[in-house]
Amino acid sequence: MMLNRVGLLLSLLCCSVPGLAHSVRHVSMDGHAFYASGFNVEKLVNQGDTQEAERQIREQLALSESEQNQRASATGAHALGHISLIKNNYPLALRQFQRALDFFKGAREPLGMADLYTDIGRTYRVMGLYQSALGYFNLAKDIYHQQGRYDGIALQQLEVGISLRQLGQFESALSQLERALPLLRQENNNQATASTLMQIARVYSEIDKNDEAMLYLQDAAVLIDTLQIKSLQAELDYHLGQVNIQMGHFDNARRHLEQSKEQFNQLEAQCDVAKIDSSLGNILLSQNQPEAGIQLLESKLQQATEYNCTTLLTELHLNLAQAYLGKDQQALTNHIDQGLQQAIERGELLTQARFETVKMQMHEQSENYAAALNALKRQQQLEKQSLEQRRSLALLYLQSQLDVERQAQSLELLNKNQAIQLAKAEQQELEVRMLYASLFAVTLLVFLIWSRFNHSQRSRFLKREVRRRTQELESKNAELENAYIALERASLMDPLTGLYNRQYLNNQLPQEINRAQQAYLLSRECTLTNSPSDMLCFLLDIDNFKHINDTYGHMAGDRILTDLAKVMRSVFRPSDMLIRWGGEEFLAVCRNTNRLEAVALADRLRQGIHDHDFQISQQHSIHITCSIGFCVLPLYPSEPARLDWDCYFGLLDECLYAAKRSGKDCWIGLTGEKSDAPDQPKSCLEEKFDLPPTRIQTSLNHLSAISWAEKSS
Repeated sequence: MMLNRVGLLLSLLCCSVPGLAHSVRHVSMDGHAFYASGFNVEKLVNQGDTQEAERQIREQLALSESEQNQRASATGAHALGHISLIKNNYPLALRQFQRALDFFKGAREPLGMADLYTDIGRTYRVMGLYQSALGYFNLAKDIYHQQGRYDGIALQQLEVGISLRQLGQFESALSQLERALPLLRQENNNQATASTLMQIARVYSEIDKNDEAMLYLQDAAVLIDTLQIKSLQAELDYHLGQVNIQMGHFDNARRHLEQSKEQFNQLEAQCDVAKIDSSLGNILLSQNQPEAGIQLLESKLQQATEYNCTTLLTELHLNLAQAYLGKDQQALTNHIDQGLQQAIERGELLTQARFETVKMQMHEQSENYAAALNALKRQQQLEKQSLEQRRSLALLYLQSQLDVERQAQSLELLNKNQAIQLAKAEQQELEVRMLYASLFAVTLLVFLIWSRFNHSQRSRFLKREVRRRTQELESKNAELENAYIALERASLMDPLTGLYNRQYLNNQLPQEINRAQQAYLLSRECTLTNSPSDMLCFLLDIDNFKHINDTYGHMAGDRILTDLAKVMRSVFRPSDMLIRWGGEEFLAVCRNTNRLEAVALADRLRQGIHDHDFQISQQHSIHITCSIGFCVLPLYPSEPARLDWDCYFGLLDECLYAAKRSGKDCWIGLTGEKSDAPDQPKSCLEEKFDLPPTRIQTSLNHLSAISWAEKSS
């Protein structure tokens, strides 16, 4: 099945008007990529110049309207809707999306309708109208199912996941997002993949799993660094700020939020700017700076009102009410009344419950316990109603999914019924012809009987032939499928040991090395706690293996290689990559671990092989030894990108053969940069590879016992 590479929205239809045939993507604060049409617009939006992008789109829109090109006008309206969405002008965005939708409905173009349903649903979601949003997402998903557009379905899963997260349905949200992630990776949709990673991180942060959240943000940062899209970087900084707030790292949080604010200012996303300022105000309150925090939050009320940031406006009233507790009774009452009224108008039950909690605290401070009890009762009742509402929405979404599947089944059944009806019609036509023929059978009875008999025989023969050929095709298809599976497995696995082969390593290793390097680069920007990010690589070679083959035969050698693979599996984790490098050489790559574990792992591996009874026959076993070289990645944390894989492997190989030259049954490894002896002369290894002072460790009695290869001239 061919899947087109898409962002979080499918690209708009190209138009015949010059300059409107180019599609351009953009990503909003919540990580929603969209496509807009226009000349040179993509570069402008990515750089944050939405004003110039809008001007160019309006020029092309005016040209298309003057030529009465309705398709181009609808496409231009769709593009302007996206610009309005990123500027947080939601009513204008809805009007522009509806204008484009009317055209695609009239033109009976389902994919264009699905794109607009997605955009309208996303707009309702950022406005906090989740029930309406889910309804539009389901309309889009129905069309994508009917059209077989599984890329579009993946994007709907992302949108629904974000909605469920905002509704507090974290488990369901995580399920939707994790289902969308592999398909988006498969499609190489890096923009949507980065947004999905950030949303997964947001879910983990909200359930207090901040270390997991940081790991997903690291993965997103790698992709965003390659895309160079300002709004995506702004979103990443915003999420990093929120996670650092959760972790209590307020200095890091403030730095990331200020960077995000600067970028959203360039994008003219005023609601997003106000939202970031609200977070900065909450940081001030958390750091016992109530005056400064209240001043900043109060200054955002006018901005939120001016730009119709309804959800943020309610949140500001709630934060200010909490800040005024025990300080200013009049201001406290005003913020409670205004915020509670907004929450009631919007039907936000959980927000109403939070205001009732503040009212209860206010009445307790004034010793009005009767009013406090009434507020507590209202709070409990509202939380119960909110829980029921969220359950209803979740059930509604699950029911819609079931309806989609039922529709698909109904469509399949309808196609089968149509085929049956067609067969019946053909049969009836045949019967009519036979009836007409029978009118002439008075004089040709013998001939007719013979013809009928012959027809019956031929029919039976054809049925048997069809059945035989069908069985042959099914058998061939099964053989091809099994052969494909076997070929795919053979391309990635070593048939003797069951370990991975070099091809698998070549497919996986570049991104793993990049991940390890980026983790150290990112650690300079934010605080990571208990997040092992090192890679450990172990290259081992069986000592005197040729002698074993010559003495006991190659069959015995194969048994030893198979047993060695079992020993390695017992030493390393299931998540570690175990590779048969070639012959009697094996490679182990340990991801997301700590370099301090390298020496212990090397010794455990050497001792495990040394103590194991290797069966060369049913009656006879032998003991073998191995030589091991290992290296940590990155070797120099201060310069994580200093060495590439070819250099790393050269170091591994050098350590391995130094172990062999030094008496075998030992290990030699590189565990990082050495700063305690800068004046010592370079070792043979450092001189050969032109390395800075490097920490070398070995199972031998002393480093002087290592027999390095002579430096090539």
